[in-house]
Amino acid sequence: MCPQLFRPSFAAYLIAAMFGIAFRHDAVADGAWGTIKGRIVYSEDAPVPEKINVERDAEICGIVGLVEESLFVHKDNRGIRNVAVWLETRDEIPIHPDLKDPPQKAPILDNRDCRFEPRMLGVRTGQTFELKNSDPVPHNAAVYARRTQPFSEIIPMNQPLQKKFTKAETLPVRVDCSIHSWMKAWLIVADHPYIAITRENGSFEIANVPAGEWKFRFWHERPGYLQTLVTDGKPAPLEKGNWLLTVTADKTLDLGDLIAPAEQFQNKKK
Repeated sequence: MCPQLFRPSFAAYLIAAMFGIAFRHDAVADGAWGTIKGRIVYSEDAPVPEKINVERDAEICGIVGLVEESLFVHKDNRGIRNVAVWLETRDEIPIHPDLKDPPQKAPILDNRDCRFEPRMLGVRTGQTFELKNSDPVPHNAAVYARRTQPFSEIIPMNQPLQKKFTKAETLPVRVDCSIHSWMKAWLIVADHPYIAITRENGSFEIANVPAGEWKFRFWHERPGYLQTLVTDGKPAPLEKGNWLLTVTADKTLDLGDLIAPAEQFQNKKK
């Protein structure tokens, strides 16, 4: 039985007290929902993106000014783009009535200007998503799923591939183009809607989260799990990228600016 929905009786509490059993006190009441928001900020000045040396299909890919996108920091406000923040639990998650059904419009991972757009995309299990090619050159998508069958297929121009994930993934799923080695993207696959990806200014917001205490994961493609975030001058209680946060009904938990030390982004994952 889902612990977030189970409400022990008074007698059960008495028995639990006698035998030293602790019930969770963060049980979700029907209709109790809150919001989490914040902003991930690079601790130093924004690094200048490196230009990509294009050798394949240079007549198309070499004229669009491609740069390395594994770390995108806003030059003015130092916000870090494409940090994934999502609720992670093995328990069944109560889902707000407005979010129970995935959006009818399929999320799209496009190949445009010889890069994946967006770099990171959230997808729900059972939801159809599309892999699209808007370029006049061939691309393929090698999708390295772990819990759903991985695949690698050519994406025809103007003929999107339609795919589904049957199981949630504990880590983001890497997507490569085997034809153009610099092209990468990531899919966050969950069986619930409580996923956010930081915007250009580093901000994120997750609305209609069930009230209670939940574990949220903070992940970026350079370090993987974020190792350190500093809030109000003190390290946040991250454990392998996980942060236990309490959502209060009808309230917004504003984490403010979370400073991410630059050293954790130095090594680029292959």
